[in-house]
Amino acid sequence: MISGLLIFSITLFIKYADDTTLLCTQMSQTTAELEMAHVISWTNENKIAVNLLKAVELVFHRPNVSYDLSPLAMSNVSRVDSTKLSGIHLRHDLNFSQHVESVVAICNQRLYLLAQLKKQGLLSLLWTTYSTP
Repeated sequence: MISGLLIFSITLFIKYADDTTLLCTQMSQTTAELEMAHVISWTNENKIAVNLLKAVELVFHRPNVSYDLSPLAMSNVSRVDSTKLSGIHLRHDLNFSQHVESVVAICNQRLYLLAQLKKQGLLSLLWTTYSTP
């Protein structure tokens, strides 16, 4: 199904459920916009819809670079500084503090819920219900 999709082998095309990731490296012989146009053309030929309103472009670079060598932004895709991919928050400078904060917030919510259950005396009932085979 994906044969003939990529122009160059250095570009990665990752498909997971209904999410698609196109990863173009700096060493690629083509631009990300050309690869994206090729993907859209391929999806149209294979009767697959691409929602460009949800499509984003994330350019990874070192945070301490004083000059901007970023490629030109794609015309039909918005460029963002961070996005969530397969449950992981990614930032343009590969700083994972946003992901860690998100995971810690979820853990705190679960711990608060367990504390409330324990306070009401329901935690032991819940434990015996789900721990017995």
